[in-house]
Amino acid sequence: MDVGLIGTGNMGGRFGLRILASGHRLTVHDLRQEVTTSLCEAGATWAASPLEVARASTVVLASLPSPAAVEDVVMNPSTGVLAGLGPGGVFIDHSTCTPWLARRIDEACRNRGLSSLDAPLSSGGRFIGVGGSRDVFESCLPVLEAVGDEVFYVGEAGMGQATKLVRQYVGFCSFAVLLEGLMIYEKVGGDVSMMANFIRRSSTGGHERYVARLLERDFGEPGTSTATLDIVSKDVELSVELARRFESPATIGVVVSDLLKRGQAMGLGSNEHWSAIHVLEKAAGAQLGASARQQQH
Repeated sequence: MDVGLIGTGNMGGRFGLRILASGHRLTVHDLRQEVTTSLCEAGATWAASPLEVARASTVVLASLPSPAAVEDVVMNPSTGVLAGLGPGGVFIDHSTCTPWLARRIDEACRNRGLSSLDAPLSSGGRFIGVGGSRDVFESCLPVLEAVGDEVFYVGEAGMGQATKLVRQYVGFCSFAVLLEGLMIYEKVGGDVSMMANFIRRSSTGGHERYVARLLERDFGEPGTSTATLDIVSKDVELSVELARRFESPATIGVVVSDLLKRGQAMGLGSNEHWSAIHVLEKAAGAQLGASARQQQH
């Protein structure tokens, strides 16, 4: 397949080599021509603009640092990808952008008889969640699987970006909780390396079981629930109290404690602790999993 790649920095340079190793022909462009050297030495062809990349390709990939850069590369009437792609061509954005930009690009592509996929990379490119037409996704799988190790189709245009952003939200907020927890342990006077190892060994795999029951709308029953909202709320509040006593930040813990207490105020204390989702559902005016259930019917 004739593949184009715009942006050959840290990420693009790496998966560009994988594309070549998979047997695809590759045309590349970057504002800094010198960073394309290793790819050109491996068999890629240099192009002077996104337009020229598009003219030489049936599928054009982008790995760029910002939404503004993506928009210019795609939409610029003089040098952009859309001005150069031939009928049936596909633009795939591996950058991290916004769902609304992905949808604008998809609409612009469809107006020209082209297609687009939003496919930002996660975990250094190991995982890719792809939004757009399923048919286009299937046709581009050989390229997508050359780029990443695990490729998921996640829905319509924009959903690839939404998947990446929510993944980042969960991952980095969880990491901030870890940082706060280790800082509390440091203030108490503990061995932080030991604590980090204890957390790693004792916490792995627990959330998966909870999330499965949450998505099944299984919140347990008073008298039979084990990790009740009351128990978890008490534990989190004690953790926050510990942080305060040793003058260590607990900003995220305070927010979580408030969430759990609101769940208790709704009468959910004797249910499993994930029943606190009702607090968030009430605030959001939506029920978790409702969209997926509607699609099944």
